[in-house]
Amino acid sequence: MRLPCYRTIVPHLFAMILVFASSTAFTEEKIAAPAAPPAKPTMAKICSNCHQVEPGNFRGAFDSVAYKTQSMQIKIDDAVEILRFDKETLTVLNVQPDPANPSEPLRAIKKGKEIRVEYTEKDGRKFATLVVSKPPLKVAPEKLIGTSDVEKLVAMGQEKGKYLLIDCRPAPRFMEGAIPTAINIPYPAFEKNIDKLPKDRSSLIVYYCSGVT
Repeated sequence: MRLPCYRTIVPHLFAMILVFASSTAFTEEKIAAPAAPPAKPTMAKICSNCHQVEPGNFRGAFDSVAYKTQSMQIKIDDAVEILRFDKETLTVLNVQPDPANPSEPLRAIKKGKEIRVEYTEKDGRKFATLVVSKPPLKVAPEKLIGTSDVEKLVAMGQEKGKYLLIDCRPAPRFMEGAIPTAINIPYPAFEKNIDKLPKDRSSLIVYYCSGVT
């Protein structure tokens, strides 16, 4: 029996090793390839209690503004978005500008204030075209109750005071802390929780949120 020449076997083995090594390296490279970073949020979680995500819109908390560079920052949970703007064409709503500086209304927005920003994209940059500050809450004077009155009710207790104290804030805010005896019914979930209201229509129902904003 004639054995194959080692000169024939060795090149073939060398070629097989090269192919195997290349295949292994390619597989490892595929496995080691980093995953694409998750998309940045366009709306703060707390805003989702009342709103839905809209294309070309950011909802979050106002952070800062620089009129010199015509740029602003908005915080969306842990993320930060930087937008450019044209102060000559930018529309700002629900903001009372400083009479001494009426041409820079964004300076009148407090840090942390909830805002909505409409924007367009050009050359990889976002340009704000509209900034809407969350409007102040309007309640008729006769329907308001003072802090001292609420304190008296809480001191009496629900049974004796015949009241129901409802915290209308989103659940995460309620979990951070609430007025004693209060229950949490976020505004968007009100209709689903009507059964929690007292059957006695003479009972006093007190609603509260984060205050006049």
